[in-house]
Amino acid sequence: MTKEKKKKKVRLKINNILVLLCIVTSIFLIYEIGQLGPVEPGIRGIIVFILLSIDFIFFYYKKNLKKFLAIVVMTVFIGINVFAANLIEEVYDSLNSINKKEITYSSYLVAMSQSSMQTIEDVTEKKLGMLNDTLSIDNYIIPRELIDENHLENDNTIEEYDDLAVMLHDLYNHTIDAMLISSNYKEMFATTEGYENIANDLKVIAVKDKSVKKEESESVNNERSIDRPFTVLLMGVDSEKEGLKKNAYANGDSLILLTFNPNTYNTTMMSIPRDSYLPIACKNNQRNKLTHAGWYGTDCMMQTIENTFDIPIDYYVKINFKGVVGLVNALGGIEVDVPKKLCTDDSNRQGTLCISKGLQLLDGEHALVFARNRYDLAQGDIDRGYNQQTIIKAMINKMTTVRNINTILEILETVSNNLDTNLTTNEILSFYNVFKEIITSTNYQDGDILNIEQLKVKGTGKMIYYKNLKQNLWNYLLDDVSIEEVSKAMKINLELQKPDMIKSFQFQP
Repeated sequence: MTKEKKKKKVRLKINNILVLLCIVTSIFLIYEIGQLGPVEPGIRGIIVFILLSIDFIFFYYKKNLKKFLAIVVMTVFIGINVFAANLIEEVYDSLNSINKKEITYSSYLVAMSQSSMQTIEDVTEKKLGMLNDTLSIDNYIIPRELIDENHLENDNTIEEYDDLAVMLHDLYNHTIDAMLISSNYKEMFATTEGYENIANDLKVIAVKDKSVKKEESESVNNERSIDRPFTVLLMGVDSEKEGLKKNAYANGDSLILLTFNPNTYNTTMMSIPRDSYLPIACKNNQRNKLTHAGWYGTDCMMQTIENTFDIPIDYYVKINFKGVVGLVNALGGIEVDVPKKLCTDDSNRQGTLCISKGLQLLDGEHALVFARNRYDLAQGDIDRGYNQQTIIKAMINKMTTVRNINTILEILETVSNNLDTNLTTNEILSFYNVFKEIITSTNYQDGDILNIEQLKVKGTGKMIYYKNLKQNLWNYLLDDVSIEEVSKAMKINLELQKPDMIKSFQFQP
């Protein structure tokens, strides 16, 4: 075989390998493109056609491609395929992880900090309290497993309770020696008078975790198109922990019910005071603070709000303190006009942060101060609700200006860890089309294409005695007429009710 023939044979082998890599990486990219669902189907179809055409050209002319040109062109093509496929995969995986498929519940065996018990082995001849709600994963199912695994019933007395607050009261008063409770007990009771120092008052003796599919613990929304009006319940979770996978629920620290009409771009936004005194759906409609519905899970919170305002809630979005901080930082800060100096602790509940009065660019931690502070505001939780709406509006406005892929990836990384929702990945991707319509609208530059209508539900404050907590607590009693008014406004935006005609005219011929 001549030297020239050997070179030609080697070149053909290299071309064959490169052509094969081109085809394989193209298939990988086409697969990733296919996962983008409703995003630009026409453009995606053109891209797939181009990829297949290039692969065909490489395959058909592989024998005639000059060595240097073939290596350079096909190597670049392979690199582009791999880079684009990995980028799409990273975005898709981040979006897919926002809807937590599995939640890890944690239950603790806790006692008063001065108790002589240090480990599970010390728990003998004691009286232990636990909730009798057989449907509660971290207040009954896991505690029951902890009891069985450690044979705690053999030489201890198990006292069952109907109410968490009653059980906690008995622990503080030494009626029981320890109790089995959700790991979220600090978030549940830290804002309740008498339990502000609960983190230091109690100590953890034993821990048990259990991973549960969300479908078994919270209802999952059947996938639907977001091209019709829909509702979203935004819940700020009162937790300083990083990540939401282990926080199935906690106090509803901030609650905003939002309706959006994609046909008109009209949005209604209503803050619901956390101290609203309402019938709690999952507790036989016994009246209690709305924030306490969060003790019993997302479904309980949603159903309670649905029953109160007669509005179906399609989706929920939960975000914790770390998520707010990370999201605002990823956006490069947000511009807010602060009405007065406000101070509160940071996202770790350590130290004090303050923001001064005036228009300014707030980073994540200082935006959280603006969203959380209520004690320095004239109307307390009511004014805080408006501040939270201001933060949301500022973030939405900033998001519409994002064009940098690194910023987008940073946002996705933040929300995938600290946000949970029942929106499916396809539904989240559908928002691309909504934002595209808004941004490309000729009216967008005037700032009035997305109309946000802020609603306020009125009420009065009242001290009510809680038997389970053995104390009077401040509650917010919602006005029935105000409930009807905001419900009507939301129904009109959802196209569930027609707006009233202000005036009708009759013309005589």
